[in-house]
Amino acid sequence: MSYFYKPKTDAELEQIAAAIRAIFPKRRFGLAVDIEGILEDFGLELLPRRGFRRYAEGYLARDPRLIVVDESIFAYLPRARFTLAEEVCHLVLEYKLWTGGTLPHGASGHELSEKQHVFIEKDASSLASVLLLPAAEFIASFNSKLRELEATGAPQLNVLRETLKHVADVFQVSPAAAGFRSRKLRLISAEMLKELLPHK
Repeated sequence: MSYFYKPKTDAELEQIAAAIRAIFPKRRFGLAVDIEGILEDFGLELLPRRGFRRYAEGYLARDPRLIVVDESIFAYLPRARFTLAEEVCHLVLEYKLWTGGTLPHGASGHELSEKQHVFIEKDASSLASVLLLPAAEFIASFNSKLRELEATGAPQLNVLRETLKHVADVFQVSPAAAGFRSRKLRLISAEMLKELLPHK
């Protein structure tokens, strides 16, 4: 195996996400990142298929410009947007998309070690989160809503739950995605996240 994927640091993922957003500054809906528009601007084609979601929600075809997704993901658009972002992030991280490269020798799924596969999947998911939920904007939106709800005197768990729903709506992601990003940015504790998302 000649291909080796080096895991990215949190700082590197933030830099990559910022670079993507800088290339496509008009691809926003308010604070939400227009991942569908970015996919289109990259010249990527989306190919919906039926019935493979139990294995994966999406994957890259041999042609690195083609993303195959299970059509059922579009029943819940916030999750679909995250899936599309993950696949775009796979291309960015693995295919050297910026320079027009192709899949490196030894990088096909069946050639990767389990450890390499875990690294790649983790980074693609993390980069998707960072791309769709820019830190400064997310923190500002989270804290603004949090202060507003705390002023009502509502129980803390309810305040945090409604805050997550708010930022999820603003950035057009699922409450779960908003929750994990909140934890990563240390806006909530690990214990509170478990209470807010008990089945995750």
